[in-house]
Amino acid sequence: MSYWKKLFHIGVTDEMDFRLARRIVLSNQFAFIIGFVTLIFMVVFASRKNFDFVPFIVLLFIASFIWFCNYWTFTRLSRLITCLTPAAGLLFMNVSLKFGDVSKIDILHYATPRMLILGSAVLPFTMFTPVERRYVWTAVLIILGLAFGYDAIHQLAGVDHQTIGFENDFYTVIYEDMVVLAIMILASSGFMFSLGHQYDLKSQSLLADALQQTALLQRKEDEMRKTMEELEESRKKDDARNWISKGISEMIAILQSGDSDNKMDKILSSMVRYTGMNQGALFLAEENEQNETFLKLASCYAFDRKKYVDKTIEPGSGIIGQAFLEGELCYLRDVPSDFIHITSGLGQATARHVVIVPMKINKKVEGIFELASFTPLQPEHFELFHQLGETIASFISSNRANNSTKILLQKAQTMSEELKANEEEMRQNLEELTATQEAMARKEREYRDRIEELEKNLDQFRKEMVRTT
Repeated sequence: MSYWKKLFHIGVTDEMDFRLARRIVLSNQFAFIIGFVTLIFMVVFASRKNFDFVPFIVLLFIASFIWFCNYWTFTRLSRLITCLTPAAGLLFMNVSLKFGDVSKIDILHYATPRMLILGSAVLPFTMFTPVERRYVWTAVLIILGLAFGYDAIHQLAGVDHQTIGFENDFYTVIYEDMVVLAIMILASSGFMFSLGHQYDLKSQSLLADALQQTALLQRKEDEMRKTMEELEESRKKDDARNWISKGISEMIAILQSGDSDNKMDKILSSMVRYTGMNQGALFLAEENEQNETFLKLASCYAFDRKKYVDKTIEPGSGIIGQAFLEGELCYLRDVPSDFIHITSGLGQATARHVVIVPMKINKKVEGIFELASFTPLQPEHFELFHQLGETIASFISSNRANNSTKILLQKAQTMSEELKANEEEMRQNLEELTATQEAMARKEREYRDRIEELEKNLDQFRKEMVRTT
């Protein structure tokens, strides 16, 4: 904003009604005109003898006071002063000039100024709005008082035309002209003032309609924007659901593939690449000979393996062990610089975001996978990880159940073969036992026949002995 514009807009604010603001600007401009004209008259009359600077200094003070009032928001007072200054200043200067050399004064000095003073009655109609009628008529009555009290004021100052020696039989005609002029000024100004008020009311009505239409359009725009935001939000949710579904499908395809070699490596690397992560590790829950559970590193992706020298983690040990016990997802933000490093051909960097996801099915944790990233994770990441945890846990549980079933089938088959072998051996033993029993029966019959034969021989021997005797 230029210097002149700042000067003319003293006291004007952005939230102010434009009609009031325009009148304040007009008062500032009028104050500038008063000051400028006063300075010109001071320069022109400065060379005259006995020139009185007091009236001009007073006018300069009044012009400055108008700006001062506007600056401190006394805008009605400033505009009232603006309306009265021309009439009061002209009267004051006219009276002051009559104290000088009276030879340069004629009857026109008593007729013309009062007409100019009366003409300034137009100013209140331009300086005030229709709602400020009280100030309008206050200023008009003061100006009319100065105009029609022109001679009385001169008489009080002792410089009236009779005292100075001007006599004119037609002097009273001035009052008749003043009445006519006053009626014309007030009628025309009042008509224009009323017409302006009507235009203001019409403008206000149009402005109210425009504001109503604007408000209606604004509401429709807000509704449309809200609808667009809802559609955009719905689209984002659909994209997130599609992204999650696609990721789950890809992981399931890997899990269901016939290639069982390095399946955990494939699922982990695919998970890291699909989610845009930078590192990953996968631990499976195992049991030792004493039936004690521990976590064993089954796969890792882009990790410095020095972090996992042991490759086993006890339940409750560290963040991973704690997540295994609690069975809840753990998300770490702004992890320490020495927590984890990502190594590439460009050097090493610290991953600032780490998520640890239990692979849980039916409240049983089958393992843990840990992922690290440079960038924060989004809500859809956590939903994907949650579903992947259940999916992989289900696969691990099913795989373990299948392995257990295979082992049991192998054991059952082995036992069946052993039973068959034992049955064959028992059959052979039974045949040998049967043959042995048959042989023993034959021997028994032979022994019985031999005994019978021996008994017969013995009886015969006894009989012969008896005969011999």
